[in-house]
Amino acid sequence: MRLRIVTPVRPVVDTEVTEVVVPGSEGEFGVLPLHVTFLGGLAPGILTYVDDGTRKRVVLDGGYAEVRGDNLTILADAAEFPEEIDGARARAEMSRVEEALADGGADPAQTERLLRELALARARVSVAP
Repeated sequence: MRLRIVTPVRPVVDTEVTEVVVPGSEGEFGVLPLHVTFLGGLAPGILTYVDDGTRKRVVLDGGYAEVRGDNLTILADAAEFPEEIDGARARAEMSRVEEALADGGADPAQTERLLRELALARARVSVAP
């Protein structure tokens, strides 16, 4: 199965894979060869895939996934490999967002934005070298 991950800035992945686990907006979902056609939204989180027997990870900041035939295309708002993440910066961002949420008083739209930022920060911290 062909996996392509593309952001507005760059192509990130274009390879043959045997399985993929994607952070969907309604929860994680797996994709194997010959998966049914599917289009869905993505949440911030970690996409994992198996390429030539090796499990690899990419942090996604939302977007969309389309499965068509033996092709999975991810159109992500942003994507990073673990080695591209600054662990100290990611931990500082996670602390900042947690503090903002703990302060309370945020309107529902701001709280939703902060929760999305927290999910992304946690994903980045969990894969950072």
